[in-house]
Amino acid sequence: MKWLYKFLLIISLSSPVYAESSPATELSGLLTAIQTMQANFTQDVLDNRNKPIQRSNGKMAIQRPDKFRWEVTQPIPQLIISNQSRLWIYDPDLEQVTIRSLKKAVGEAPTMLLNYSDVALKKEYVITVLPKKSSSLQWFNLTPKNSDNMFVAVQLGFVNGMINQMKLHDHLGHMTLIQFKNIKANIALPSNLFTFKVPKGVDVIDETR
Repeated sequence: MKWLYKFLLIISLSSPVYAESSPATELSGLLTAIQTMQANFTQDVLDNRNKPIQRSNGKMAIQRPDKFRWEVTQPIPQLIISNQSRLWIYDPDLEQVTIRSLKKAVGEAPTMLLNYSDVALKKEYVITVLPKKSSSLQWFNLTPKNSDNMFVAVQLGFVNGMINQMKLHDHLGHMTLIQFKNIKANIALPSNLFTFKVPKGVDVIDETR
């Protein structure tokens, strides 16, 4: 589950979209309209034959511009917290905490693009709007311009201006589907959601030094 941090800083949405806007501008408008978000999620990893490999469940919270909490509750607990300049990854089963620089994680974490501005989105990704296959979901496809990115494509699905799903396609042909439920947007969130205190007795791997 350590790779999970790479997807994680997730979510922001909803705002009027104008026909003359570019896909990047439309997406940026959806993302910047939400300053906070709290939700439950399910995450399914599928192989290149679309067969399920793994499912996990949890809950998340985000506060723009740089705070998030991603907590996997099943099957293997993991907690990921970002607060300004650092990213903490806590694996209770390993009794281990890894600390990473948020700046360095940006290029590897596709969900962090949800905090991006219009300019940043255009700089890092080629963005297109996918044809609608249903009347409810609006999909944006983001192709990284940097070939070092661990994903070949990231897709964001919105329903009525609200983020509903994410699809992450890797170089092995695997696809990770993240679905959000019980979404609450633009509500006041307690600051301790984004504060991490290292538990006693755990190993600390500080990659910021």
